[in-house]
Amino acid sequence: MKYVDEFRDARAVQGLANLLARITTRPWTIMEICGGQTHAIVRFGI
Repeated sequence: MKYVDEFRDARAVQGLANLLARITTRPWTIMEICGGQTHAIVRFGI
């Protein structure tokens, strides 16, 4: 799979999570499409 390492970069993910926390003004509702996304969110703490 291409770009796997980029998605496992904890510093990059933490930076993105911090950015999202700063710019969001209200809670999000995320619709689950596939268990793969849920697994990644739980595994990597996104």
